[in-house]
Amino acid sequence: MNKKIIKLIPMLGPGWIVMMADMDAPSAITAIQSGAQFQGHLIIFLIILIFPLFLVQDTASRVGAVTGKTLGKIATENFGHAWTVFAVSGSAIIDFAAYVGEFAGIAVAGLILGIPVIYTVLAILALHTIIALAGLYKKIEAFLVGLGMLLFLFVIIDFFIHPGNVSIGNFSPFIGKPSFLYLIAANIGAVIMPWMLFFHQAADVDRGLTMNEMKRESKGSLIGAVVSEILMISIVIFSWKLAKDGMIDGSSVQAVASSLGQLIGPIGPIIFAVALGTAGLLAMFVISMSMSYSISDALKIKGSFNVKPMKGKLFYVIYFTEIIPAGILTLLYSNLINLALTVMVLSSMALVLPLLTVIRVASNKEIMGKHVISRVRTVSLYVIMILSFAAGLISIITG
Repeated sequence: MNKKIIKLIPMLGPGWIVMMADMDAPSAITAIQSGAQFQGHLIIFLIILIFPLFLVQDTASRVGAVTGKTLGKIATENFGHAWTVFAVSGSAIIDFAAYVGEFAGIAVAGLILGIPVIYTVLAILALHTIIALAGLYKKIEAFLVGLGMLLFLFVIIDFFIHPGNVSIGNFSPFIGKPSFLYLIAANIGAVIMPWMLFFHQAADVDRGLTMNEMKRESKGSLIGAVVSEILMISIVIFSWKLAKDGMIDGSSVQAVASSLGQLIGPIGPIIFAVALGTAGLLAMFVISMSMSYSISDALKIKGSFNVKPMKGKLFYVIYFTEIIPAGILTLLYSNLINLALTVMVLSSMALVLPLLTVIRVASNKEIMGKHVISRVRTVSLYVIMILSFAAGLISIITG
């Protein structure tokens, strides 16, 4: 194996996984809409988002490495249990909506491959259960890392098609339309979601991350942040091309698959469907684990994926059952994919309490000791939080 790849493998931990899961099915829909409506105008913005994405996740990871505790437990100990319940409740609502978006994306991917929705949903529920029963956290992590590699199929599509006659004007980062602001908010929500904070911080605890390993974890998070935005941009690029050629005019996943079939051949829809299905599936696992951690904290249940189900019954009951309502909803309603953009916008607002918890803990010297974050990082995180909430609120008011 290549020496560079061998050196990279230890970095592919929770930071890398959460960044890959960030490129989920609703995010793919957001990127399709961005490219179809506004060509490359949002690409510069997506590149800028690498900075807040890394900064937020790296800070959450640092809190886990120093305290060895989940985010909800830390919030309860320092700000009162009501704070934890409130933060988890708001995130849980968004997480459920995200579940529906993931299910919808995977179901549509299945339809592209000729698989009926009911079979897709049943297969997801079965896999969701089997992976948790197969082993402890490290085995689950290895599976998720491998699954995330399939997301590079989105990039492969760009090797087949890309916009022609491109000018600098196609990348202007501002369009004076409410729909453009709405997509900016959606892209912020697609990049930093509440469940990402709960998962990354708790997964680091389950993994046993210490500050001695923090530098390696930070590198994994940074590489993941860059790759995640590259994946988003790759979708924007081929969607831009398809819209420019008049083959799509919105976020229709089926239209994208059909158009790729015309341009690339039969392999085009297959590549796209596998990538889209993987995006939804990976995020679904991470959301499930995140909700298990956070809801357990809210209910004051000790939970970890480092114990067998029989020893952590209530924790695993949450994991096994939380996904079922979204699966049922997917079977009952066929047009759930349109929920994706709304979920992304609301995520940018629901981020406030979890992120505020991370900031308050990470900047508290009594909790973090010598590993307390700098004043510059603290201010930067507050700015990210305020701008994220404001973008979501303004887009809803103007939209």
